Amino acid sequence: RKFANVGAAVKAGAIRGCAPFKDGIDLFGFYNDIDETEAQRYADVEITHGRVAMLASLGFIVGEQVEGSSFLFDSQITGPAIGHFQQVPPPFWALLGAAIVAVEASRVFYAWQYPFELDKLGLFLLKDDFTPGDYGWDPLGLSSDKDAEWLNNTKLKELNNGRLAMVVISGLVAQELVNGLNITANIAAGQVEEVAVL
Repeated sequence: RKFANVGAAVKAGAIRGCAPFKDGIDLFGFYNDIDETEAQRYADVEITHGRVAMLASLGFIVGEQVEGSSFLFDSQITGPAIGHFQQVPPPFWALLGAAIVAVEASRVFYAWQYPFELDKLGLFLLKDDFTPGDYGWDPLGLSSDKDAEWLNNTKLKELNNGRLAMVVISGLVAQELVNGLNITANIAAGQVEEVAVL
């Protein structure tokens, strides 16, 4: 099945719009004449990037608050958060890389179809029974015993918060690049530039 544009994909339920664009927004035409499988893949990628951006935004602020007083890395990480990653010792990079590979590999095996199946030959295709963003990981059991309406509303909140977080982390990085000060120092001095307020 193909969709003529983002509005058709939203109406069919393949992707979700957001307020104030309940019919979706696609400034660059990515959803023009798109297959349903491709629309589902874009939806999964958006949810994943939103989750990473939410963690990054939180880590950005928390990392600056505990710098110099944390038990991590012998309390040697200082300065704006955009420079923290370069200050960590090389073994941390190796461990982080291994963790990312493990998470991404499990994500691929869970959601993506084997690329060489004869009946569906192609790369980057999701499994037919996969729902974008649903990797079956709920260690606290927050979604157990919940009805479909609650799950639907929670998924929409997560999606919208992820979209906001992608904008926020961009603003946080841009603000620190503007003057080289921590975000909290900028806020305390009232020097937050317009780019971070978007």
